[in-house]
Amino acid sequence: MRGVATPASPLLEVDNYSLTLTGSDGRLFPVLEGIGFTLGRGETMGIAGESGSGKSVLALSLLGLLPRAAIREQRGALRFDGIDLATLDEAGLQKLRGRRLAMVFQEPMTAMNPLMTLYEQVAEGVRTHFPHLREDEVRQRVERALRRAGLADPERFFESFPHQLSGGMRQRAMLGMALATEPELIVADEPTTALDAALQVQLLQELRRTVRDEGHSLVFISHDLGVIRTVADRLAVLYAGVLVEWGPVAEVLDRPLHPYARALRDAMPRLIKERQLPRPIPGHLPSPDQKPIGCVFSPRCSKAAERCRTERPGPSEPLPGRMVRCHFPESVAKPGGKA
Repeated sequence: MRGVATPASPLLEVDNYSLTLTGSDGRLFPVLEGIGFTLGRGETMGIAGESGSGKSVLALSLLGLLPRAAIREQRGALRFDGIDLATLDEAGLQKLRGRRLAMVFQEPMTAMNPLMTLYEQVAEGVRTHFPHLREDEVRQRVERALRRAGLADPERFFESFPHQLSGGMRQRAMLGMALATEPELIVADEPTTALDAALQVQLLQELRRTVRDEGHSLVFISHDLGVIRTVADRLAVLYAGVLVEWGPVAEVLDRPLHPYARALRDAMPRLIKERQLPRPIPGHLPSPDQKPIGCVFSPRCSKAAERCRTERPGPSEPLPGRMVRCHFPESVAKPGGKA
C-alpha cells in the first residue's frame, strides 16, 4: 500500500513495507505488515501506538540499524530521496546514516559513549562526514549544533562526560549530535519520555522550532498523542505492526476513523474533554506470531462484527488525505459510534 500522497515531493516514501524477524529460538515474527506513508520535505510526522506496536522497529528499519542476522524477510520499499534503504549494504547505509539521516534515541545514557566528552561525542560525526573541515571549523559546528538543540553556553560542558550531565542536558546533547551534520531527515524515538513535564515542553518547543527554521524533515515516535499533537503535521497510528490510520494530525485526533485511534485518544488525559475520565483500552496487544486472522484490533474492539474477525481490512481513503484500515470507518467517526 502506497501512502496517501503529501502535497510536496516526498523525501521519505514507505511503500507496502513488511518485515519478518527470526527469534533466538528460530520462530518467525512478522513484526511489520504493509506499512505505507509518505513524508514531504520540511514536514514532521508522528508515529503513535502502545508499547510493542512496532514503532521502534520501524525507526530502526529506516536507519538500517536492525541486526541483519535477525531479518528473515523484507518486502516493499523504504525510499529516501528515491533511494531504497532496504536494498543498501552496510557501506551504502553508512554514507547516508549520520550525514543525511540521523536518529535521536530514547535513552541517551545508553546511546552515548560514557568514555567520551560531550565535545568528542558531537565532533566525531562532524569529522567523519566533513573530513575537509579544520578543527576550529569543527568546533564552531559543534557549538552551533548544541545551541540549536537548546543547550545554552555549550562550551562550559565540552569536557563533561555523559554521567556529569543532567537528563535534559543529555537529551539536548543527543539532539545536537543529530543536528551537527545538518541531516535532511531526523528520526526521534520517544526523545522526551524520561524528562519531567517542564523539560519535555521546552525540548519539544526547541525541536519544533529547529525543524521549522532549518527545513529538516522529522519522524517523531511516541506513545503520547498529546506530545505528537505539539510537534507533528501528520500522524500515523500503528497497532500490532499494522498502520491502521494515517492523516493530518488534527483530523486524526479530532475525528479518528479507526476504533484503535479513537480508543488511544480517549485514553490520553490531556486530549479528552474537561471532567471526562480517561478510558483504558481493555485487553492487550497480540504477539507478532499470533495475530488474529481478521482485523488485528478486533479482539479488543467492543463493536467488532463477524466480518472484522474473519477478514483483514485493506487500506481505504474514506476522506481526502486520510487512510484507514477498518471495515466501518464512517461509524467510528460518528459521535457515539462503533468505537
